[in-house]
Amino acid sequence: MLTYKGNDLSNLIIVNNIGRPILPPQILSTKEIYGRPGAFFFEKRHGPIVLPVEVTLNEKDHTNYRALVRQLAVYLDSDEPGPMIFSDEPDKFINGILMDESALDEIATMGRGELQFYCPDPYWYAVNDDVMSWSNPGTYTLDRQGTANSNPLIEIQGTNSSGSIELTTDNTTIKFTGTLLSGETLVLDSEYITAYIVKTDGTQVSAIHDIDNINFPVLVPGANQLTISVNGGATVTQFKVTARSRWK
Repeated sequence: MLTYKGNDLSNLIIVNNIGRPILPPQILSTKEIYGRPGAFFFEKRHGPIVLPVEVTLNEKDHTNYRALVRQLAVYLDSDEPGPMIFSDEPDKFINGILMDESALDEIATMGRGELQFYCPDPYWYAVNDDVMSWSNPGTYTLDRQGTANSNPLIEIQGTNSSGSIELTTDNTTIKFTGTLLSGETLVLDSEYITAYIVKTDGTQVSAIHDIDNINFPVLVPGANQLTISVNGGATVTQFKVTARSRWK
């Protein structure tokens, strides 16, 4: 079974095989210098992946292949990557977008074919994410699932006029010295490396210049320790962490 962007496609297609790579492509940053053997190694990062999905048209209740494929095209036509969930891993999703629509013609004429989904983000994410919240400053432990480091979303409610609110994790410390009013939410987004304040009317105001650095927290699989502290009269009434747990 394949669910794409919330649409269950099991009444249209049967998934025969999914070509999942063991790891995403390994993109290495290196530099060769003339006259020197070998090369300098700088970093490794994961590249995007392509998921080939072999499918058969589900004709149990359909007699017109072309009409069935047109219906399938409606669900698969997307302007941006969307979540894909397969029945053998119902607790995880990956964001993908159809690469080649010619496969739909093949499915219409042969009854089966291969759909290729381009996944710019090569990680699989938790359908039910690890989300925890606390109501006071202190040191807390968040135990998250997955096998890859993740970039959390952190939301802090409280007040600050002349003091500071400081977040310390296992790998970084960020201090906020801007103004935070009652009912507003300070958001630290490690995925997009940004900070902003959500006002009481829902509008957002950048807070990137109110933090002392942009070394945003990264959460590892398993236990993570987070400390939220205040000084100078600042307060914290809620501290919420969305882990964005993920797998390689």
